[in-house]
Amino acid sequence: MYRKFLLLILIIPSLSFAQQKDTTVKATDDLFEDAVDASFPGGLEGWQNYLIQNMRYPRKAMKKEIQGTVVVQFIIDTNGKTSEIEAIEGPEILAAEAIRLIKESGKWLPAHNKDKPLKSYKRQPFVFKLEKG
Repeated sequence: MYRKFLLLILIIPSLSFAQQKDTTVKATDDLFEDAVDASFPGGLEGWQNYLIQNMRYPRKAMKKEIQGTVVVQFIIDTNGKTSEIEAIEGPEILAAEAIRLIKESGKWLPAHNKDKPLKSYKRQPFVFKLEKG
């Protein structure tokens, strides 16, 4: 039986982009030249610590030995609040835990461009892997 689970956090930067009003931005426009992506307080290390402390492998998934990657997409508004959180791929039995982690993650540092906060979209992969123990 699996007694431990392994949390893998992909260090690949999650996909993120600031919301644009005009989707026909020309290559010569510098609209996002100085844009800074939204981030979790404490950066990547803070995010990893949050996940390690708060992630719980769903018991039903553990009993059925279900593993996999769940990709969650969400919005971080100009105040750093998360919304429109949804799992867009991965095992459904694991998706609820990934969504819960985003919902309970608290306030983020919003994306900004030249000190102007921007609404941004993020995609975060969560890898659930069981380890015999």
